[in-house]
Amino acid sequence: MSVGVYLDREAREIIQTVREKLARQLGVSEKHISASMVVKYLYSQSRLKMENSS
Repeated sequence: MSVGVYLDREAREIIQTVREKLARQLGVSEKHISASMVVKYLYSQSRLKMENSS
């Protein structure tokens, strides 16, 4: 099941910036990094940061 989500300009810019960073780190083209992958990456980074601060 696929659900469409509206992203404002700022959110799209954040996703694009993180997509570029991940593509460089992984050595792949940006087109191989989906918005979903970016959100999952940001979520995991957030969880790690929260766990380390506790």
